Amino acid sequence: MINSWLASTALALLCAGSGWSTRPPAQETNAQDNKLMFAVMVKQIFNRGNLALVDDFMAKDLTDNGAPLGRGGFKAVVRDLRAMAPDLRLTVDDVVTQGDRVIGQVTQTGGGASESRIILLRIDDDLVHEYWSWPAQPGLPRPFGLRGGAARQPDVSAN
Repeated sequence: MINSWLASTALALLCAGSGWSTRPPAQETNAQDNKLMFAVMVKQIFNRGNLALVDDFMAKDLTDNGAPLGRGGFKAVVRDLRAMAPDLRLTVDDVVTQGDRVIGQVTQTGGGASESRIILLRIDDDLVHEYWSWPAQPGLPRPFGLRGGAARQPDVSAN
């Protein structure tokens, strides 16, 4: 029994000394965290109108399609969207990450209309600094390899 403890301790020390780890690489962890932030933005902020989360997830100097917006401006955008279409709902079709960027294709429904949209977030220090959104155009290449199509939501509980 002492030999197995010694062997596993020696293996752990060898792995730690060589830089090996059983944890996912930081880049992979950031990608998952960024996807989680995307899911919270869609499910909680847009779909449920939980504007208090904007202060936790959005940077003070947030931009919208390159224009300065800030947290208050983002809250107003979401509030206005939800006032125009109280049944507003975004469904995530696909999400990919690349570095500090998360891009997703969503289907936006509400007010009797449906539209496919692309949303891009630039995340730094666990805050969204840039929010970009535009209609998805049929026949155009999908950025970052988005697949689109059938709804695929990340398996994330944002409650």
